[in-house]
Amino acid sequence: MEELKEKFNALSEKEKVEFVKEIMPSICQLFSDNPRQLMEEMMPVCQNLMKQQGMEMCNMMDMMKMMGMDEDKK
Repeated sequence: MEELKEKFNALSEKEKVEFVKEIMPSICQLFSDNPRQLMEEMMPVCQNLMKQQGMEMCNMMDMMKMMGMDEDKK
């Protein structure tokens, strides 16, 4: 796992975004197959990371809604 993390961190920002876009379908499928895992394992991790960055879940949801509204205008 550490080797994968090191390789990811060595990517450029653009490469990181492209990599995440490539694996996102697999991640979505993983949590679609086991939604409980998402709630029990990933949500607490995400919430802790967001708090470390000074963000709250409700703010993130608002930001995502705003981005969705912008997409509708295009």
